[in-house]
Formats: sequence, structure tokens, C-alpha cells
Amino acid sequence: MPILTAVKFLAVATILSRASVALSDLAYAGMFFHLLLSALAHFGVRKPGGALPAAVGLVLLAASFATQNTARDIPSPYARAAAEHRVTLNPWKSS
Repeated sequence: MPILTAVKFLAVATILSRASVALSDLAYAGMFFHLLLSALAHFGVRKPGGALPAAVGLVLLAASFATQNTARDIPSPYARAAAEHRVTLNPWKSS
């Protein structure tokens, strides 16, 4: 647990510092998988109320990832693609 806590703080520091685009994108990916697995673990033990903080974290992380290029000198190619991606409910209908 102490190692995970330290890694979370380092990921947040890496994202906020914007020192390296690749390292920042890696931190986003690590936080995404951590929050996703945390939410799924709560659902797995049939305590969905415990997954609420992870779900809120996922929403905030997605919003941060989609808008990260506005604060950067060097844009992330992945964030631009994620912001432009549109999801359709009907897979057979072209958009």
C-alpha cells in the first residue's frame, strides 16, 4: 500500500509538471488502469458503493486527459485523438 500511494502522488506530479509528453501519457494510462481495476474490485466483492470514488476519479481523469493539450507547448497526439473520437450507439450506422 505505501508503494501504491507513492506511485499515485508521483503520477499526479508528473501530469501536473508537464515535463515530458510521453511520461505524462504513461502516468495517465497508469492512473486509468488503477482506477478501473479499483472500481471493478469493488463490484467483484458486491460493494458497488465503494466504487463511487474510483468512478468519479475516472471521469475527472478523462476530462483532464481530453483537455491536456490546452496547457502544453508540445501537444500529446493521443489526447487530440481522444477528444475528437465520437462514440455511436449503433455500430452499423456510419457517422
